[in-house]
Amino acid sequence: MVRTSALPINSDLEVARTVAGVPVPIRLRASYLGFAAIGGALGTVARFTLTETMPSWQTLSLGTVIVNLLGPFLLGVLLQALAFGAENRRRRVLRLLVGTGFLGAFTSYAQLAVDIVTVAEHGDRMLAGIYGIGTITAGAVATWLGVVTASRSHHHGVLRR
Repeated sequence: MVRTSALPINSDLEVARTVAGVPVPIRLRASYLGFAAIGGALGTVARFTLTETMPSWQTLSLGTVIVNLLGPFLLGVLLQALAFGAENRRRRVLRLLVGTGFLGAFTSYAQLAVDIVTVAEHGDRMLAGIYGIGTITAGAVATWLGVVTASRSHHHGVLRR
């Protein structure tokens, strides 16, 4: 069994900095918000490029399926990799730039919802339901696999610094 490090309870809090004993949410600081915005712009371009170049089956886009499985996997890898070691500015920037920004924009659960409605409107409600539940379930499994992958990589020295 692979042991995983505990993930941060709330990665948006900069616990070293407080106002009257209350942690300051870093997402409210302009410099950190900029990192999330830059990552989001890059993630949007990556998602658009991937979904536009992938084929569709009936009304379902293979690109949407890929981003909604690859994104959670990569987020699991990122968060598990960042769980090792002390929290610092570099880790927060990486979490916001890549996790919140890039991967948040890269995944497309809004498009998943549109795909489900479109498939149902074309008369295949069973396929719509299976597609929706299957994608969300597979995304959860992909996240878990990302955490396990990063944990094993850390255990074998790949992620150690």
